[in-house]
Amino acid sequence: MPDSPYKGLMPYSEEDALFFFGRDAEREIITANLMASRLTLLYGASGVGKSSVLRAGVAHHLREVARQNLAERETPEFAVVVFSTWRDDPVVELTKRVQASVIQTLNGQTIEPVPLSRTLAQNLRAWTERLGGDLLIILDQFEEYFLYHMQEDGEGTFAVEFPRVVNQPDLRVSFLISIREDALAKLDRFKGRIPNLFDNYLRIEHLDREAARAAIKKPIEQYNRLYAADGQQVSIEPTLVEAVLKQVRTGQVILGETGRGVVEDHSNSAPSDLRIETPLPAISDDPPMERGDEQSFARATAGNT
Repeated sequence: MPDSPYKGLMPYSEEDALFFFGRDAEREIITANLMASRLTLLYGASGVGKSSVLRAGVAHHLREVARQNLAERETPEFAVVVFSTWRDDPVVELTKRVQASVIQTLNGQTIEPVPLSRTLAQNLRAWTERLGGDLLIILDQFEEYFLYHMQEDGEGTFAVEFPRVVNQPDLRVSFLISIREDALAKLDRFKGRIPNLFDNYLRIEHLDREAARAAIKKPIEQYNRLYAADGQQVSIEPTLVEAVLKQVRTGQVILGETGRGVVEDHSNSAPSDLRIETPLPAISDDPPMERGDEQSFARATAGNT
């Protein structure tokens, strides 16, 4: 039993899907693109919630569909792979992640192993054959690839192997690259090797007001359904919900170089134009954050990407 129906400042994982609300429309659009296109780019501002919607939304939903397919048709038809381990060799680590995801999707069936020494394309082809379906691979936090491997090149590297996979139309593999908006230009490194790199892209926005309201209220409803005993229901006052929504609008708090909050006036904005800054705490009457607190604030907010 969780202590709270809310995740806090950490991103949602697949295990948190029961309490993840407000992103149904984005989940459907991203899922449709991932399944229909060889390569999809998903980008957005830092803290907009890309990892949360991909893991608790898209990946969780697709794994449920694959499990249902396996039960009803004796084949899952596809396997979902979520990869974000960029520090070490991405080719090796991605191959390991694909293997684990296929084994999990096939629910413990005996599968002939695939040697890691093969190229990425050979490994992915072998796993699609063992799966008898497609691989849907989500490359999350892709900006970290450039952080750790900006200079890599040559045979066997991700910089060479990944474009080769994308450019093989007979491979039953689809990719989604999730990347921060401020790192989008770094993808130009792959532009010469992947001709259609920017053909299919999606931009994820901050939550609108109604979606944010659902993200506040529906986790409590779910918590009460699953865990609360009679007479111990959790509730939230409507006035508190509206106060939170009002105080965490996009642009309401801007952290400048001094680390102090700057409040903007949105009194003339239409309700449909307002977006919600999900990683930020609500404004309070506490003293402004001093410069020495910037690092703590950055650590608190950085996880919600």
